[in-house]
Amino acid sequence: MDEKQIPYALLAKYLSRQCSIDEQEQVTRWLDEDPGHRLLLEKLRNQWEAVRVDTSEYVIPDKQMVWGKIQERIRHKVKQVPLYSRSLLVRVSSVAAMVALVLGFALSLLFYNPGESWQADQLENVIMAPPGQKTQLLLPDGTQVWLNSGSRLSYNYQYSTTDRVVNLEGEAFFDVKKDPQYPFIVKAGAVDVKVHGTAFNVSAYADEENIMVTLLRGKVSLLSAADQNILTYLSPDQIATVSKNNLSYRVDACDAEIESSWHHNLLKFEGMPVDEVWKKLERWYGVDITLANVDPSRAYWFTVKTESLTELLEMINKITPIDYRLNGKEVTIRYK
Repeated sequence: MDEKQIPYALLAKYLSRQCSIDEQEQVTRWLDEDPGHRLLLEKLRNQWEAVRVDTSEYVIPDKQMVWGKIQERIRHKVKQVPLYSRSLLVRVSSVAAMVALVLGFALSLLFYNPGESWQADQLENVIMAPPGQKTQLLLPDGTQVWLNSGSRLSYNYQYSTTDRVVNLEGEAFFDVKKDPQYPFIVKAGAVDVKVHGTAFNVSAYADEENIMVTLLRGKVSLLSAADQNILTYLSPDQIATVSKNNLSYRVDACDAEIESSWHHNLLKFEGMPVDEVWKKLERWYGVDITLANVDPSRAYWFTVKTESLTELLEMINKITPIDYRLNGKEVTIRYK
């Protein structure tokens, strides 16, 4: 099926029940041209109904805006959830309002002039988890994804029809739906993670020196993004640490449940060095932390559940005495 010949704007009007009689006849003729057209329409119908949006309240302007611009709302459900602090509920509500506003704006631009051309493979969906929050979504093939704080996931408009490739900046947990035809590939900077059906965690923040992949179940291969040479394979309860600079790596045994516990609303530390602990907490709460008088050999064992930042700091103060000062998103901590 030629992607360029698919009348997405017309199909969008058809699915939203805004077609004229002539346009309905155009859809009927298009469906009769190829049996695959009916399968595609049914798939689009399921994705459209998943978000249950009423488009009747939106104006249709004459602008070159196509179906691909709202794919992140049509092709999957996105759920914003707070990261374990009651004080963040107001912020989450603000994000939800922003998402609703963006969705309304995108829908108002959906139906463009059918005579205008566009390139489907140039469109991509982008999903982001703001600092201090995480995002849960379902990809078109049924793969579940959790995005950690400050992370970004993108994928091409043609996802699950020609490939299953996603791009990740930050950290995400994937529970991949099996598909014998298309392997699932996470492009995380210098490393590609390739699977068929499995559950794993990838951490690839821009400000980190290493890319870390943790396997919960199944099997994954890590490849060089530049030349597709295989670096290593992972088995369950293994973690690979890959240098961004030279792709040197090491594979260690781990408890994958603990390493990926953040997507279960928990943040577990089992003997983690102090610097790494504060880095994770910084992202967890969406703040900037400055440390002073830190013993780099110190390690921590504790779990964060629903504690606010202040409650967390008081808990750490009982473990290792600290002075701390909160100033908006700026947190200063000095060990006694």
